[in-house]
Amino acid sequence: MAENTVKVDISFQSLLEAISSLGIAERYKIWEFLEAELFPNEDDSPEDIAEIQAARADYNAGDYTTFDRYMAQRANKST
Repeated sequence: MAENTVKVDISFQSLLEAISSLGIAERYKIWEFLEAELFPNEDDSPEDIAEIQAARADYNAGDYTTFDRYMAQRANKST
């Protein structure tokens, strides 16, 4: 089956503006696509892939600590 392709001539600035108008979910899809294109995970084991997916799920759920919060907590523990 022949692949259908479309080539669009768009400036990089226009592309950035279009991306900035997208919602978080759409930006995340672009991020995943670019990551796969730039860093093929041929060498990743199934365990590595599962760990990465779990970390992304935690991040998306808001289950993470910022560096500033970490440093503040660390400073409070040392006093």
